[in-house]
Amino acid sequence: MNLLLPLIAALAASVLLLTSGYLIGVRRGAVARERLRDVTIQQKQALQLAYRELSRKVEEHEQGLRATIEQALAPLVSREKLSLDLASLKTGGGSRDLTLLLDKIAEVGNFVTVALSDSEGLPLAGNSAARDLDRIAVNSSLVLLMADRIGGGDMPAPTAILVRDGADQATLYRIFQAPDQRIVLTAVSSGAPLTLTTLDPALAKVAGMLSFEP
Repeated sequence: MNLLLPLIAALAASVLLLTSGYLIGVRRGAVARERLRDVTIQQKQALQLAYRELSRKVEEHEQGLRATIEQALAPLVSREKLSLDLASLKTGGGSRDLTLLLDKIAEVGNFVTVALSDSEGLPLAGNSAARDLDRIAVNSSLVLLMADRIGGGDMPAPTAILVRDGADQATLYRIFQAPDQRIVLTAVSSGAPLTLTTLDPALAKVAGMLSFEP
């Protein structure tokens, strides 16, 4: 009996020790799991923040790239629109309708003056708000002479000449063949960019108008 009590006490102490160790382990495991959960939440929040920041930067880059592309393509889009608008102008017959046609060309192209002149330097027609038709006609005859000189020998004569004066005003001379002579269609820009082919879409309608008797 004397030996049994110490043995029971020893067993009880062992059980208590094991139990306390288990409880300590459980408590430490719970703390570790809680810390791990907090770290996981923090990492998730950091990832979400990084993803939002990355998405913002990508969107800003795409917007900047889109704006750059649109800016680069703007002149091309503007020229294409002008070409379509000039090609779709309505025409009629007679000298009065020729003036109306030149008015429409001036309006669509934002030109100060649109004029027609013959190879002798005589004005044939101009838009309603045209300026210095006589001077433009004389200059057109000089342009024709210059084109013939450039096209001497085996060199083809130019059909379009673009001039920019000291006031930064651009004038486009487009030479084409009418039924019986060469004609110059002249456009003076008020600031809109001109190219050598700007007036090409309107040539067929202008030439067709010239075939009518006034």
